Amino acid sequence: MKDGDMSKDLYYIYIDTKIQGAIEQLLSYFQSNVFNANACIAIYAKYYKENYKIISKLFETHNIRYKFIKKYSDISFDDGKVVFYLFNAQSNCRMVAFRNVSHVFITHGESNKKSSVKPIVRIYDHVITSGQVGIDRYLKAGLFTESDIENNRVIRLGSTFVGQNNYSYKKESRTLLYAPTWEGGVPDENFSSITNNIKDLLVKVIKNNNIKNIIIQKHPNLGHRDKSYILSLGNIVSTLVSNNIKVSIVKNIVSTKEKLRAFYTGFRYISPNKKIDVSHAISDISAMEVQLLVKKIPTMVVANEHRYKELIVPKRMRTYYLDSMFYLDGNSNQMVFTSPESISSYVESYHEGFLENASFGKRIEWLCQYVEKDRVSQIKYRKSI
Repeated sequence: MKDGDMSKDLYYIYIDTKIQGAIEQLLSYFQSNVFNANACIAIYAKYYKENYKIISKLFETHNIRYKFIKKYSDISFDDGKVVFYLFNAQSNCRMVAFRNVSHVFITHGESNKKSSVKPIVRIYDHVITSGQVGIDRYLKAGLFTESDIENNRVIRLGSTFVGQNNYSYKKESRTLLYAPTWEGGVPDENFSSITNNIKDLLVKVIKNNNIKNIIIQKHPNLGHRDKSYILSLGNIVSTLVSNNIKVSIVKNIVSTKEKLRAFYTGFRYISPNKKIDVSHAISDISAMEVQLLVKKIPTMVVANEHRYKELIVPKRMRTYYLDSMFYLDGNSNQMVFTSPESISSYVESYHEGFLENASFGKRIEWLCQYVEKDRVSQIKYRKSI
């Protein structure tokens, strides 16, 4: 089976969001062949008047079957299928009441942010994580027990759902990637470095490491809750350009107006599909951080120390952060780009060994078969007692 080839009609996807960036994150799984339009029976999307036309166009452009949900009687699942969830939402609690299917939370990227350890994850039959790091995080947060882990409530599926990118490590490239996260759905979940004096750090890193180019890949939701973050990003770009640094911003669709603005400001836009070699990366605590770890790209993680202390981070990951973390609100002089080799096997591992070398399509097919077998087994067990 080639990557992207997959059996037909294996699963549904449910999404409840008003944020276009969230839909783009979902579509990225189709673009990278994790999900497949033939295997996806339908995306069930909660109806919102203000964005359904935009969402419809996005799904239709990618030839994906979809249906908007206005009331729960609109929902009908075929027996024995799987429903995947990328985002936690209150309406998910209603969805998991359909017991003729299995409900699997895959997230929209592995990370140590607060949003990764919300109690709502217990409503799902199974939760996917990239490796032992996720299991340890759930145990430390008290969301799952050792018994839950033994019964495979949490399934390790490596790089499948961490999100894909086209970066690769090449020491000679002298290219720095800066990947800031967004401001979060609520202030308590804000781990973005955009407004936290990141400019000085970027300039210093560029000069100390003889960097020739900087690539900026912002989170697709940046500025959704707080528009000032877009202005702050513009200020960062202006500072870099004024220091004679070659700046490129990753963006999927760029309007003519944006191209003109970029030309006069002194930077350029590049497609996320462009393959890029990087020698260094700077990331917030986010899903992008894990993507870089999986790619084994030397990365400096930035955060505010007082916010970092609020996080539930497994012990082994905290040890790794001792060498890789730069505190923006402290007097830290540490500017280390730690090799991910020491932590990569902890972040990425698989429930069964063959999955590591399997295509994304094969992994999803295996997952659908595995969770359905478990659902049937649980039904038989309950009937026997």
